[in-house]
Amino acid sequence: MADRGRARRRWRQDPEGRRAAILDAATRAFAVHGYRRARVEDIARAAGVAEGTVYHLFDSKQGLLTAVGDAYGTGLVQAAFGEHAVAVRPGAEVVAMVERIFRFVAESGGPLVAFLLTSDPEEGGPAEAANRERMLAAIEDAVTQAIREGRVSLRDPRIAAELQFGLVESALRDCFLRAGGRRRDVYVREVARALNAYLEA
Repeated sequence: MADRGRARRRWRQDPEGRRAAILDAATRAFAVHGYRRARVEDIARAAGVAEGTVYHLFDSKQGLLTAVGDAYGTGLVQAAFGEHAVAVRPGAEVVAMVERIFRFVAESGGPLVAFLLTSDPEEGGPAEAANRERMLAAIEDAVTQAIREGRVSLRDPRIAAELQFGLVESALRDCFLRAGGRRRDVYVREVARALNAYLEA
């Protein structure tokens, strides 16, 4: 009984820890079962919290799905650009950035990748949208900085971000959903070549 009381106090004092545990459990549940079949009560149990805590922190099952996509997008941004200054420089840096993106997605695991890249609006749509917004914002910031510093001559950072993200997302879908992650190095080379050609135009 005393142990349970201590655990409850620890959870109350660590809302970020609870949130992280729920996101981790939800990510696994959605990846394995998909959105429709994953149950909030099972996610709560796996996270070691009450079901009401999940709703308190995320409002709804769909809110939880969106948070999973946002967290994935945050990880993808860190993989692509690192934790410090965001930079877009045509050449070897673009190649390295694309390699990091493909490695991050490959290491995320097949079911999660399939879930996040699904075109089913009910199944993974909100997660995909949140992931997309994270990446678009980071790319737009990077392009804006590159324009200011005279490294690229693009005019509209948002359009540039949309085009670049669209190219990368399309290649990720093709590589991981259609080709099962095979020939990853070929996809990386082609994407990097296209991005460099666009940035240097």
